Amino acid sequence: MSTPPEDPRLRFVRTDPAASRPRPDDPDLTVTLPPAEPAATLHLPPSAAGAEPAAIAAEGETRFGPGVPGTQGTADDRATGIWRGTLPPDGPSGATVRRRRPWWRRELPSLLVVVAVVVAVVLGMRSCTAARSPLHVVGATVTAPAVGRCAKTVVVTGVLRTDGNPGTVDYRWKRSDGTASAVLHQEVGENVRRSEVVLRWSFDGHGTMKATATLEVLSPDPVTAATSFTYACS
Repeated sequence: MSTPPEDPRLRFVRTDPAASRPRPDDPDLTVTLPPAEPAATLHLPPSAAGAEPAAIAAEGETRFGPGVPGTQGTADDRATGIWRGTLPPDGPSGATVRRRRPWWRRELPSLLVVVAVVVAVVLGMRSCTAARSPLHVVGATVTAPAVGRCAKTVVVTGVLRTDGNPGTVDYRWKRSDGTASAVLHQEVGENVRRSEVVLRWSFDGHGTMKATATLEVLSPDPVTAATSFTYACS
């Protein structure tokens, strides 16, 4: 450790108080030194990888580079935020970057509302359908027109009377010659109380025959109706 230099003035200080009064023949031993300049303090930050050299200002310490905090709300703070990625280049100072949510998260409330409405409509339709009464056949009639001589085809008409509820009627025709049709289906709409079904009976040849046509309702309610006519050709 080096010893600080001795002040030159100390070598000329008199140690004898009595002799401290100046004499006329003493030479002038007073030495005037310029005032000492205040020591300049230099604060240097520790060296870091990637950091730029520090700049020393008159009022204190100024540093530049990544990791150096700036004054809140200043241009330095905004520049640091942009460099770190916490601020958008054109965003307001002090604001943080917010990631945009996926589209399905943004639209999720609307989708839930749509799904709820669709489910409510479907359930309402099912409840209305279940609340309807089933179709019932309350009666049936069968009629045949006046048959001319040697008629080739006779059209027999059957009338189904229902209770006004929608549904399907299953039926078939039976003829007195021993033949029967396949099971047929008649759709009945809502508030419809009368539906017609027909049988076309074809004849050929000469002679006379009494014919009977029978309408059999199989479902939803068993109902039977019949009519007779005479075929004649000579």
